[in-house]
Order: sequence, then structure tokens, then C-alpha cells
Amino acid sequence: MGTNNQYDGEGFDRPFDLPEFQGELIQNLANVNPRTIVITHGGGSFNAEPWINQVRGLIQAFYPGQNGGQAIAEILFGAVNPSGKLPISWEKLPQDNPAFATFPMPLNHHPTTISYSEGIFIGYRGYEKNHIQPLFPFGFGLSYTTFGFSNLKIEPAVFNGHGPVTVSFTVTNTGKRAGAEVAELYVGQQSPTIVRPIKELKGFEKINLNPGQSTKVTLSLDQRSFAYFNTTKEKWDAVPGVYNVVVGNSSDDTPLKGQVTLKSEFTAKP
Repeated sequence: MGTNNQYDGEGFDRPFDLPEFQGELIQNLANVNPRTIVITHGGGSFNAEPWINQVRGLIQAFYPGQNGGQAIAEILFGAVNPSGKLPISWEKLPQDNPAFATFPMPLNHHPTTISYSEGIFIGYRGYEKNHIQPLFPFGFGLSYTTFGFSNLKIEPAVFNGHGPVTVSFTVTNTGKRAGAEVAELYVGQQSPTIVRPIKELKGFEKINLNPGQSTKVTLSLDQRSFAYFNTTKEKWDAVPGVYNVVVGNSSDDTPLKGQVTLKSEFTAKP
């Protein structure tokens, strides 16, 4: 499926539904052939909810460039193991998006002002706050192999503003193909006294592994990893308390869970 400059381009907001009956075409093809694989080009998410469970797979190629055809063919025929991860949360419905309530309607209307009332709760932070399950979570991506996470260690367990805090864990290729995984590290304060997201991405690393191979991954958390921007002081502040530290392969799949405690308040370095 493709797009054109009447649907996806600069200077206007595109509709959520695929153009020119493409969604209906996918459904009709899937009814005939349940092994249908959908490949789409475009700048973001779209309405896949009506047919996503009827097809064998979806490749969102975004804007792949002049060698995009070869890259997609290598994935389809198994010459390359895909390892891409979504840089967005993919909503099921337009109204699921945290910005929907204040987004100007109709879509192609250009108001003089836009209210960003969702504040910091954009993307996965907004979906978690609103208790809405997206179609595909932030950081999600399938592979021809599988990966496991284990052996989480957080040192030190108490952070006094000097650091860093070191987070280490093991990633294992548990499948039969060589492939790459992206380990994602999130941090969120328990019972915050100010409005904060449940968790925020604070580190990530891509790892290439052969079948059965394991590797130790080490990520660091600094002062800013625990801080929020204090608009009164116009500085990054971290407040005392217990912070959850979770690791996984998407914002919705974080099997490793630990904690670190901040003993005292401090202002983070810019």
C-alpha cells in the first residue's frame, strides 16, 4: 500500500484511514489468502484495526528510500532478520491518541492557536495515564527469532545524586535465527508528589546475537534520569523517593523490574 502527496505530505494533516479504498482492498485480499502480508509506506500510523488480525503480517516501511524495495524483499524472503522498532505508539482509533481531544477538527483546518493540553502525556506516557491499550506499543517490533531478558542488577540501590546508577542485565537469543534486539530501560517514581508519567524511557541499546547466545548489557542512569523540569525554579529537580526501574523490548513489555531509592532532593546538571 502506498501514499501520495494528496494524502501524506507537508503543510496539512492527513486522514487516519488509508486512501482510496486500500483498507477494503486489504480485507478482500485477506479473505481470499490468509497468508497476506501488508507493506505500507508513509509517515506514521494509520487505521489498521479493521484488518490487522486477518493478515499474516504488517511491514511499516515508513520512507525507505531508493533501496527500499531491495530491503523489503530481503526481509520477506528471509535473507535479513528484521529488527526495527516503532518510534511511536500506534493507536487503534484516532480518539485513543492523547492529543485527540484538543486537536483541531476537521483535520485540514488551520487554526490560529492550538492547545497542547496533553502536556507531558504524549505517546506511551499518555496511553498509560489514560489506561488505553494501543494497537502496537512504543518500541514494539517483531523478529524471526525470540529474545529473553534476565539477571537484572541495579547498583547502587540508594542514589545520592552522585553516580551514576548502573543497570545491568542479560539478553539471550532464545530462537533459531541470528538477530538483533533493542533493550529499553524505563524509570518512574512511585507515588510522586507532582504530576509525572508512570515511566519514561531513559536508555536503550541494540544487541546482535546468534542463536543461543547471551550478552550482558550495561546502561547508566545519571541525575537527569530521575529529574523533572521545575517550571518555578526553571531547573531540573529530582525529589526523594523510590523509583521503579524496568527493562524490556517495548513500553508494554518490561519483564525485568527493580528499584532505586533517592535519599535526598537535588538539582540535576543541565
